[in-house]
Amino acid sequence: MSSAIQVWNPDDWELFAFRLLQGRHGALHVHKIPAAHKGDYGIDYYCTGDSVAYQCYAVEEPIDISTRAERQKKKINADLYKFIKNNEEISKVFLNMPIKHWILLSPLHDSKEVNIHCAKKTKDLRDAGCASFDPMIEVMIQDPSAFPPDIVAQGISALSEVTLSVPSPSQSEVDTWTAGSSNLLANATHKLRKRATSDQLDSLVAETVKFFLQGNALLDALRSGSPDLHEKVISAIKMHVRRLEFAGPKASGPAGRILHAELDALIATIRAAAPTLSNENAEQVAYGSISEWIMRCPLDFPHAE
Repeated sequence: MSSAIQVWNPDDWELFAFRLLQGRHGALHVHKIPAAHKGDYGIDYYCTGDSVAYQCYAVEEPIDISTRAERQKKKINADLYKFIKNNEEISKVFLNMPIKHWILLSPLHDSKEVNIHCAKKTKDLRDAGCASFDPMIEVMIQDPSAFPPDIVAQGISALSEVTLSVPSPSQSEVDTWTAGSSNLLANATHKLRKRATSDQLDSLVAETVKFFLQGNALLDALRSGSPDLHEKVISAIKMHVRRLEFAGPKASGPAGRILHAELDALIATIRAAAPTLSNENAEQVAYGSISEWIMRCPLDFPHAE
């Protein structure tokens, strides 16, 4: 499946970026320039010791690569205009030390077109001939992959809410999985006959497969990007499975009633264990996990509707 993308609001991204930069430069060496009073000069944070200025920018996700790149290039243009215009004032906060780097810090950098644009803007800055800038000043773009994983994980663990955008699997991805999982598919079909009428069965099985793949993609993204949160979610799922295996479904009766009860219970368990995971993501994980239980064990429906 396509990679999950973390969805940021600008304030959360700026605070998260601050933690990344503290990890890189040291907690006492990163300064913030507030934008509330007379603008931010095209800088959000800076480090005088390393002569580097940072601007934070998170586009509204999910969007495609080319749109993301265009918005990042526009942001670079707008802030470097302010950076050049206010270079004399900026020099004061840098203690008159020439600035060596201007870096756009974004959640995701995935287009070489932005690199090419940064090279062009690097030439523009050098040609400007400002005494505030090092003659070899460089414009760059970076994302969290430029930082050690432990620093990234610590920053994410401190967020008030983590939201990942996980695309629904494509038909080709579903077909590939289906071709190699005939036993699981047959098991799901057998169980879901107790939930759906014959004309609904195929679409319900297909939806179950999509829930399973999307839930797994979300868990994979949490594992790599937020290990602590991933561990909490997995522990919550395992706890629910143990109870289900020991005591059986929470509800009795028709399959629909059992599914509703298990989904509600698992979502509540995940939210309690991982309160910083968004409600939407908690539901996606629950749907994916229960879909897996339908294809494997321990969930079955003893009564047809």
